[in-house]
Amino acid sequence: MITQNESHAISGPKAAELANITYRQLDYWARQGWVKPSVEPGIGRPGRRIYGPADVVKLAALGHFGRSGADVGQLGQAIAGLSLTGAPDDYLLVASGTASVEVVPAGALRARVSEPGSSVVFDPAGVLSRMAGASPGRAASRRSA
Repeated sequence: MITQNESHAISGPKAAELANITYRQLDYWARQGWVKPSVEPGIGRPGRRIYGPADVVKLAALGHFGRSGADVGQLGQAIAGLSLTGAPDDYLLVASGTASVEVVPAGALRARVSEPGSSVVFDPAGVLSRMAGASPGRAASRRSA
């Protein structure tokens, strides 16, 4: 269960590291109000922003959606409005459309994508990166194989 207590106090730099984003991104997103530090807001000159585990999950999700090509500016407000309770492996965050993020129970989504014929997932990134790294002659021979 995600709780906000002293043992879950995470500094801004550590939150950025855990979320796999830069501190500059964290700072900008905090100033936009998309992910607010829930443990300590860091107001005032000596203040430091202290994040909780749910905040880090939101930061990581926003970073992931951005790296996936989604418009972070559109999804930021949706992330801000999420209420994340329970263990992080109990749910998945799904961006749908340009400005919508929903919390989906993990079991429901896993069951849906595991049913034959109901969903097909393909990640072309690996293929595109291999093609980008191949010489033109090698790419052509791969196509004909």
